[in-house]
Amino acid sequence: MSLIIRDAVPEDMPRVLSLIRELAKFENAPDAVNVTVADLQRDGFGEKPLFKAFVAELDGEVAGMTLLYTGYSTWKGKLVYLDDIVVKNEH
Repeated sequence: MSLIIRDAVPEDMPRVLSLIRELAKFENAPDAVNVTVADLQRDGFGEKPLFKAFVAELDGEVAGMTLLYTGYSTWKGKLVYLDDIVVKNEH
């Protein structure tokens, strides 16, 4: 078994979206996901990305992902939010 955690690339976004949908189903909100692969590719990999994503590859297959984004607090300054950590149900 080989596990690698790496920066996500645009080509990973179909699998990332699948994991997002798996999470929504787990949260009993399967119809709540409106984001598309194109949205993820545009918003995460353009000139000014809105988020950073990592994927966990298990034996060459994307088995998990996490998504982070920055914000700003008037009290704390710069913030990094860990939005989700999702691992395929079978793992």
